[in-house]
This record gives sequence, C-alpha cells and structure tokens, in this order.
Amino acid sequence: MKNKVLVTGGAGFIGSNLCKALHTKGCSVVSLDNYSTGVIENHIDGVRYLNGSTINIGNIGELQTEDFDVIYHLGEYARVEQSFDDVKSVIESNLHGTAAVLEFVREKGAKLVYAGSSTKYADGGIGKDQSPYAWTKASNTNLVQRYGDWFGID
Repeated sequence: MKNKVLVTGGAGFIGSNLCKALHTKGCSVVSLDNYSTGVIENHIDGVRYLNGSTINIGNIGELQTEDFDVIYHLGEYARVEQSFDDVKSVIESNLHGTAAVLEFVREKGAKLVYAGSSTKYADGGIGKDQSPYAWTKASNTNLVQRYGDWFGID
C-alpha cells in the first residue's frame, strides 16, 4: 500500500527535500504551503502542491476528501530575529496554524511528525522564552504532546 502524506511547508528548503525523499520512496505526497518563504523553484515533480495557510487547513476543499497516513508539519514561521518585529504573524502561523493542523490530524486519524526547535534548550532551558519564535515553538511542542495524550495521536 502506498502511503499518502501531507507536508505543510513543502515548498521550503527542508520541506522540499522531505517531499523529494518521500516521493522517491513511493509515497503519494501533497504539499500545503503559503509561500511566505517557500518558492515554486523548490517544487518536486510528482508532488501535488496547494497554496494555502495551515490556519485554514480544515477548510481547504481539496484536502477534505483525502485521507492521509502521515502529516509532516513543517509549515511554521521560522525566523528568530525577525519574530520580534512580526509577533502577530508568528502567533498566527505557529500557534493558530499548529492548533488547526492538530485538529486536522485528529479529524483524519493520521500520524503526525512535528518539526520542533532546539531553541527551547538554549541557555539551560530559558531559551524557550528568548524570542517570540522560540516561545511559540516550545509551546507547540507541549501542545503536540498534549494532543497525543488527550486524543491518542501518534
């Protein structure tokens, strides 16, 4: 059976390499990216790309009828220094977007692979509070763990 996977942030550097590896292994791959940092030049032949935000993942019609085995969630705001100047976007993308992805995963009954951040370990663990980016990523790691506990998400 061919695994069907969704990669949020699939047009970014890491996401496109993940899409390529999954496609090469025979997976059916769909990417959801808002192209805030991802680019069309990163597209991989054989991967289906959707332009959209993780915040709206539950309302994207093309995804509603699909069943996914695994959802790789890479599609978050990923700029540490810039996060101080763009707090609203960081919170929308990272907190609200990840909450929406978790609800989507729960609805679909899929497994989740979440790309956390090592920033939460910086400076003996206080690094998680040193930028809006680090704080949201640390908070999301906790939220992902709680969803796993509460709802049996693998």
